[in-house]
Amino acid sequence: MSTQKIKIDIVSDINCPWCYVGEKRLNSAIATTGDKYKFEVNFKPFELNASIAPEGMNKLEYFKMNYGSQIIPQLPAMNQRLADVGKEAGIDFKFEKAENLHNTFNGHRLIWLAEKYNVQPQVAEALFYSNFTEGQNVNDIALLKKIGKANGIPAEKLDTFFESEEGKDEVRQLEQWAQAAGIKGVPAFIINDTYLISGAQPEEVFHQVFEQVTPSLQQVTTKGESCDINGNC
Repeated sequence: MSTQKIKIDIVSDINCPWCYVGEKRLNSAIATTGDKYKFEVNFKPFELNASIAPEGMNKLEYFKMNYGSQIIPQLPAMNQRLADVGKEAGIDFKFEKAENLHNTFNGHRLIWLAEKYNVQPQVAEALFYSNFTEGQNVNDIALLKKIGKANGIPAEKLDTFFESEEGKDEVRQLEQWAQAAGIKGVPAFIINDTYLISGAQPEEVFHQVFEQVTPSLQQVTTKGESCDINGNC
């Protein structure tokens, strides 16, 4: 019997810490299934902060503008909670390293390009790490080129990629696809184009869904006479 295939589309944003946690938990769930399933994992873009200028915006100003000044005293506790959860997932969140929040459109273009070279998971992981552990500007073209080259995208492709129009319409179309699918928050995991897991769920939730979408065949009769693939009858 052939290995059952599970297709997973991860809808996420590089600026979303829970997307990083969710991706780590999914990877752990996949790793612990052994060779039970064959997985096809793809990343789809979702911009939480699409209106941020290319040069970025101060984090505190962004939070005040979007949630009101009352959110500021709550940020240390929120960050600590994420740091604790991240540690369990193998993430070293260092929110204090970056003062600004950056636009992620070009980062999503890089992830889109990475699919063509079968390195999407590696590029997405590198972008999350650069953003949340190193506190780097994930809209910096030099950084994006460096990440792409380090993860298997040819240098000659990256040299002119961001100066071109390539990937722009494609990323926007994928974002529209996510909106049309009713996704309003990330991370979101679409399983086999049918089932939706919302949020950074625990690893066991992914295992439960894997079992549900790939029901095993149950033996309903005793074994009868047969021939095998080697011609033995």
